[in-house]
Amino acid sequence: MAISLRESVEIGLADIMTRKVRTGVTVLGIILGVMSIMVVLAIVNGMNKSTLRWMEERGGLNKIEVRPNWEMDFINWKQASFTFNELKLIRSLIPEAKAFNPQIAANRYPVQKSEISYDTQVRGVYPDMTITDEWEVQTGRFINYYDINNYNNVIVLGSTAATELFGNKNPIGENVVVQNNVLKVIGIMQTKYLKMQGGWGGDNALEYMNRQVFVPLTTMFKKTTLDQAVSNIEVKANSPEEAVLLRAKLQTIILNLKQGKKLFEVSSAKEQMDEMKQNAAIFTTIFVMIAVISLLVGGIVIMNIMLASVRERTREIGVRIAIGARRIDIFIQFMVQTILITSLGGVAGIILGYSILSLVGKYLSMELVASLSMIYAAVFVSVGVGLLFGIMPAIRASNLDPVTALRNE
Repeated sequence: MAISLRESVEIGLADIMTRKVRTGVTVLGIILGVMSIMVVLAIVNGMNKSTLRWMEERGGLNKIEVRPNWEMDFINWKQASFTFNELKLIRSLIPEAKAFNPQIAANRYPVQKSEISYDTQVRGVYPDMTITDEWEVQTGRFINYYDINNYNNVIVLGSTAATELFGNKNPIGENVVVQNNVLKVIGIMQTKYLKMQGGWGGDNALEYMNRQVFVPLTTMFKKTTLDQAVSNIEVKANSPEEAVLLRAKLQTIILNLKQGKKLFEVSSAKEQMDEMKQNAAIFTTIFVMIAVISLLVGGIVIMNIMLASVRERTREIGVRIAIGARRIDIFIQFMVQTILITSLGGVAGIILGYSILSLVGKYLSMELVASLSMIYAAVFVSVGVGLLFGIMPAIRASNLDPVTALRNE
């Protein structure tokens, strides 16, 4: 008499209900392992999502940045800089670029309004900065090429800088002083905000951008004695895929321009994101392997319990074989029961994993992101453990000699 799959499931469920405590102890390792995998995957998903938001708020995945290569042994740090003629040449060689923004930055320099002095980063930029950084003006206007060509004494303030200097007053048309140069405020940038992850610093990870002020690059270069080296360039491609190709082209152009000396690092946000994902994958693998140890321990416990179950049910197995059950039926019956146990552990692990995500996220001060792939992974792992560790008990049960089994008391 063959045993149907449905009957095997019913027998398995009946045995689980009969031995609730033993079943609970048996699947504890599975529950902890699956729960750990759920939390680890949620942390990695949250990190990837946060990193992507960070890059998007700073210009997106089609942004390319040129910075000095500080691994070089510079005789003079201004070696890693560009002349205006070099900038014009570079721009002409990359017509496919959507935007081009060479810039100068002077850190923690005082911007003054009457008796108020506000120390911040002063950036000399091109009009394309609004494109490369995907950052629009909220009030007034941004720097244009008329300002660049005429060395105009104008300034655009970040939202925090505007508040620090003018409070609730509208600053458009007002004057501030930067290194004895009187500059007219022509615009206020939109407020940038990204929730800080990990509990470091303040609440806004992009607050440093709101504190910046912007002047025409030529004005900063010609009318101040601040940083006189144009050593940073931001370039925007039309897509993340084009950015990878444009980065390689730009790197070659700059190497040729500087006689083969690697004075600059050229990086694309797309490649940085890919590298971060690879690092996250390594992180995931390490912590999943730790969780797998718990699953292996749980699997070994389940195998031993199922071997004990075979011994307890030896006479029952003998009776089934004697009345016509095939050995494959006995094998399937015990495999189904093992998979049922591990699946129940997997489901419990998924439920508990989801229930503690908010607590873990609050403790780590970061966003944890759940996904359907996590459920698929948890179910796959729990069923896989049942298949792996259920084979030996199932084989032993199916290989029992019916005569010997019937004699068993």
